[in-house]
Amino acid sequence: MKTFKKQPRDHLDYDIDLSEWMAEGDEIEHVEVTAPDGLEVTQVGIEPTRVKLWIKGGTDGESYKLSPLIYTESRIKEVDFMIIVVEM
Repeated sequence: MKTFKKQPRDHLDYDIDLSEWMAEGDEIEHVEVTAPDGLEVTQVGIEPTRVKLWIKGGTDGESYKLSPLIYTESRIKEVDFMIIVVEM
């Protein structure tokens, strides 16, 4: 599981690249993501093989797991990652 660090006031984008997992000609159609309490997903961008999540918030010292469900024409993929919030 990938882990990222951010500061509480950061508003950053996180890319999920599925190009090596997806079948040729398959494209991402839809993404479902729910932010855990304390974080906010402000925008979701979809490209044929990549998802971009814009995320802000969080409390110093807390870790947050996100598990977006990514739907393609023929598959569903759950991608887990952690965001650790650290005041630097």
